[in-house]
Amino acid sequence: MSRLNHRIFSLRRVVAAMLLATFGTLADAKVPIKVSGLGWIDDREMRLALERLTGAREADVLRANAIEDAAVILTSALNDEGFQRPTIEIVTTREDGTEERFTFDPTFEHPVPRTWRAKALRFRIESGPRWRITGVRIEGLTVLGRDDGEAYFRSDAVLLARARANAYSKGRVGRSEAALLDELRRRGYGEAKVEATIEQVDERTGNVALRVVVHEGPRWVVERVEVSHVPAEGVTLPDPSMWSGVNATPTLEQDVRQALRLGFYHGGYPDVAVTLHTRPGPVHEGVRQVVLVARVNSGPRVTMGQARFEGNRKTRESVLQRRVSLRPGEPLNPVEMDRARQRISRLGVFESVDLRYEPAGEGTRDPVFSLKEGPAYETNLIMGYGSYEQLRGGVEYRQMNLFGLAHQSRGLLVQSMKSTRGEYTYTVPELFGESIDGAAKVFGLQRQEIAFQRQEYGATFSLRRALAALHGDATLGYTFEALRNRENALSTVATDAKQLNVASVTAVVTTDRRDNALRPHKGYHGMVQLELASPKFGGVAEYQRFEFSGSYHTAWGRGRWIHVGLSHGVITTVGADDDRNLPVNKRFFPGGDNSIRGYQMGEAAPRGADGRFLGAKSYALLNVELEQALTQTWSVVAFADALGNATQLRDYPFRERLYSVGLGLRYQTIVGPVRLEYGRNVNPRHDDPPGTWQVSIGFPF
Repeated sequence: MSRLNHRIFSLRRVVAAMLLATFGTLADAKVPIKVSGLGWIDDREMRLALERLTGAREADVLRANAIEDAAVILTSALNDEGFQRPTIEIVTTREDGTEERFTFDPTFEHPVPRTWRAKALRFRIESGPRWRITGVRIEGLTVLGRDDGEAYFRSDAVLLARARANAYSKGRVGRSEAALLDELRRRGYGEAKVEATIEQVDERTGNVALRVVVHEGPRWVVERVEVSHVPAEGVTLPDPSMWSGVNATPTLEQDVRQALRLGFYHGGYPDVAVTLHTRPGPVHEGVRQVVLVARVNSGPRVTMGQARFEGNRKTRESVLQRRVSLRPGEPLNPVEMDRARQRISRLGVFESVDLRYEPAGEGTRDPVFSLKEGPAYETNLIMGYGSYEQLRGGVEYRQMNLFGLAHQSRGLLVQSMKSTRGEYTYTVPELFGESIDGAAKVFGLQRQEIAFQRQEYGATFSLRRALAALHGDATLGYTFEALRNRENALSTVATDAKQLNVASVTAVVTTDRRDNALRPHKGYHGMVQLELASPKFGGVAEYQRFEFSGSYHTAWGRGRWIHVGLSHGVITTVGADDDRNLPVNKRFFPGGDNSIRGYQMGEAAPRGADGRFLGAKSYALLNVELEQALTQTWSVVAFADALGNATQLRDYPFRERLYSVGLGLRYQTIVGPVRLEYGRNVNPRHDDPPGTWQVSIGFPF
């Protein structure tokens, strides 16, 4: 469902305005303009906009027309924010230094005096009450529920700032009418009409009551599709009966046109044109049978010429030619050529890839790919904060299009208060066929865990394939690594090996059907990972490590969402006599801002009889959240986390249970939510904290 896009201050805008105020990055205008009455940030933003739009930065004086234009811009901006009766006083400074005052009349019955020439300009604004939609009465709507219909015009999705979110303006109401009409058309009501008017307004408070009248009309259903065309060589069209009996909607009409075009594209007719019109029939029991009449003009049949490339100064042409599946002399299929363009784009070394066709003889065209190569390298600084590792910073160095083969590399160094991490990855796109990428990575990590110091060094070789059916991907990799533990304070320190060389094969499958990976409100995602380590692969350790995780997100009313996360892991040592060759680094140490949130990272691991920590061989974690929007960018969450874990498989799936409940505050950013949460432990063990504050960035599961 469409929603109105409300203008809200973001942290980014606030920071930008502060920087402008502090450093003055813009040159002073020749005709100074001042705006007051909107608040410091809005005053400054509007002043800068007026200086640009009126020419005040270059002009020596502003004349009456420019002054009126500025007042109209201010009035329009205020109206769109719901201020329908603003008072704008214009104060001009004349060339002789005297001042003149004028109250702007938006009806222009009393225009700005034509003789005015301003050397300086000031706008004093009294916005008056904000008009806000407090009630909506809908008549004639049966297809949608009352609440769903009202939601197009008025939102209860946030607890705070509802006046701004529900501000009245003609433009916003018009967009709401159009959105509701689009929904009705999408459901097959081709004759629907929507009209919204003000039923009542309180000029003192700004409360507005809307009356929305809906004329749904009959539902349009396709009786049949008639296709008129001249038979063409190599063209196979879909059976038109497949569309009979379905709702006649704009989307269906697009599908019919596209299906017919595709049939001709495959036959080599790139210029095919399809026109479609509707022939309505009589209405019976609220349904109108319609006939869709499609007329097809195939255009000439065209064969493929020679694919050419422009702008590939560094990229080898052989790399590009391999992405073009059609060969000279074959029917020119625009779909296949667009697929080639997408394959070239996916190489990740071009800023843009455009495609055009040029004649190359009778009935032949050359596809020409116009390429704009990206930078050869880029360097990014990394900064962040987490509850456990606290401050962290680093640098990322990326190289693109190595050797002109579209290969890429990525170097990463990150230092935090508790860890040092470095890695270098070399990626080869489409190593095998069109869909399998290859990568090699060397890595190193040293991190102070809750009861030992983790050290890991090694290399990984992997293949990755996208799985369109799952909206995810599959990865298969081989890793050889040295796993060490230092400063070991675990209960098992007497039997833990200080270092083990591990050779393993790992398979990972993911699926992601969330509406937004950074701020999910609907859908689900899942991950399954299996890691097999064996001396047969070249190492010492022998174990089997299985993990899966998933989440589900759904709305509960307006502005409320339920989030559920579930994860499970288990390690077995089939083939080994005991656990001596099971690295400490591979055991599970739950706890933290993305786990059970009443504990810091690793603090929820099992404890031995001596009170010291143990690594778990099995765990199960359930996270449940209720999120309530406060504004468009702020929300509050209530959560409950449940953890079960076990140190021995005879206690599978878990022997110990821990629970945390808590509250959190989130601010939405372009990189995900900034989270401040407090988890209270319901049943803490001896030496466990009563609760923990968590500060982090990103959705927890």
